[in-house]
Amino acid sequence: MLHFWSLSVEEQFYFVWPLLLSVSLFGVALHRHRRAAARCERRLLAVMLLLALASLAYSIRLTATAPTDAYFSPFTRAWELGLGATIAVCASTLGRIPEAGKVAMGWAGLVAIGVAAAAFSEQTPFPGFAGLLPTVGTGLAIVAGIGAGGSRLSVGRLLSLRPMFMIGDRSYAFYLWHWPVLILSAAYAGHALSVPVKLGLVAGAFVLSCFSYALVENPIRHRVRSRRTTALVVALCMAAFLGTSAVSLAGINHAAQRFDASSTGAPVTVLTARGPGTSTAKGALPAVIAAVRAVQRGAPIPAHLTPPIDKLGGVPRKYALPDPCIGHDVNPRFATRICRTGDVSAKKLIVLMGDSHAWMWLPAVVEMARRDHWAVVPLLRLGCTPGRWMGPAGDAGCEAWYRWAVRQVGALRPGVTLVTGSLSRAGVDSLVSAARTLQASGRVVVIGDPEGLEQSPVDGLLSRHASMATCATTWSSQTLQVGDEVARRAREEGAGFLGTRQLLCYERTCPAVIGHTIAWADNNHVSGTYSAWVAPAFRAAFLRATAR
Repeated sequence: MLHFWSLSVEEQFYFVWPLLLSVSLFGVALHRHRRAAARCERRLLAVMLLLALASLAYSIRLTATAPTDAYFSPFTRAWELGLGATIAVCASTLGRIPEAGKVAMGWAGLVAIGVAAAAFSEQTPFPGFAGLLPTVGTGLAIVAGIGAGGSRLSVGRLLSLRPMFMIGDRSYAFYLWHWPVLILSAAYAGHALSVPVKLGLVAGAFVLSCFSYALVENPIRHRVRSRRTTALVVALCMAAFLGTSAVSLAGINHAAQRFDASSTGAPVTVLTARGPGTSTAKGALPAVIAAVRAVQRGAPIPAHLTPPIDKLGGVPRKYALPDPCIGHDVNPRFATRICRTGDVSAKKLIVLMGDSHAWMWLPAVVEMARRDHWAVVPLLRLGCTPGRWMGPAGDAGCEAWYRWAVRQVGALRPGVTLVTGSLSRAGVDSLVSAARTLQASGRVVVIGDPEGLEQSPVDGLLSRHASMATCATTWSSQTLQVGDEVARRAREEGAGFLGTRQLLCYERTCPAVIGHTIAWADNNHVSGTYSAWVAPAFRAAFLRATAR
């Protein structure tokens, strides 16, 4: 449902635009002469430019501080629609641009769109400044096509070819169809889809768009003749728009409150349909957003917390693992037992490698593996952070374990190796180097290490005046740079990156409690209960990371 956000933004613009026209062009209705019309047109243009510039400035500001809100907000996207409205208001003037100028503008606009399509990634802050490139490029291409005639060198010659014309007519229907087709197919398959399969699905989505264009769009557009029928269609469309908006808001609210569905406080050990939902490519989980909003309000700590505070602690040494995986030596030099968990009979294999910050994601990995029929081999060594695997800060025991683990991955040849660890700036090079080395044995995905809390959740929750605000930490932008650097460098090495910050934090704020669940076992380890509970969202991030 979230995919249809652009429809919402567009329809909100259509509600506001007629009102803006009515107010700005009021003088035309009163005076009905050319001078008044020109004066009101200038007034409308000034209002449009003022609102568009205000929206653009707000978009740039909010993209830097709250990118999810900036991406979906009508206030941060209004300038894009406002640019189109401005072009419409100025069409008579723009049509007088010399033909050579239109040729240059058209091809410059097409190049700008192409560069944005090829160069932008999920790491590009968007919309913000980046939104100017495709939006202004589109505006230039539109202006190039205003007016009669056209040079043989104009971009219109290319865009008016029959195949381009046909795709353009169906482009919005295609946009609406393609994402559900891809997402539902991946969910049904239970694993990342190959590029040929995705291309086939996109082709199928285009066929669907052709059907909906012929059977829905055109009949409504061409058969609505009478005023009575028009009024009926408008009323039905508005009712559908308001109804689906209400359903979407209710769904978002339900997702944000899913932790409240049960007040028993029993630990979550089995994942059900009442999971946390999945985050967008750029966004946080609805439950996390709700928790951060509670932090901002200074709301009280919810009742019936799970797990109970007295059961918190570091990562349980045997959590989600049978005894043979670890053995009974509390602090082995390095693990020598190779064992399987998850779907132990599966042919597909995931290796999870790292220190306790890899171990804390084992419940999520195991739940995902059982769902999608993967076996999981954990190669874990407590205390061996990436900075101690190699290099000047290397530790002899950790270096020996790391070399052993790399050999095991080479022998196992897993479908995916997940690697992570407790990160400091000094450990980034080691983690990236490990990802580079492990790629010789197959696909590698680096798991992001979330920033955690400044204090122990136990101390915060048991303090005299505990609240959601006192038990949360808001990190500076500088603190987040280590995690961002890992993401960037992992992708530069050709590895996948599985971001986990959005599973626990929003707008640089990390709450200790999300819903009724204590998310952190200590100030830097995710609790086992939360790790298992967030498995559906972890799985969605895994599918995105392995789809590259």
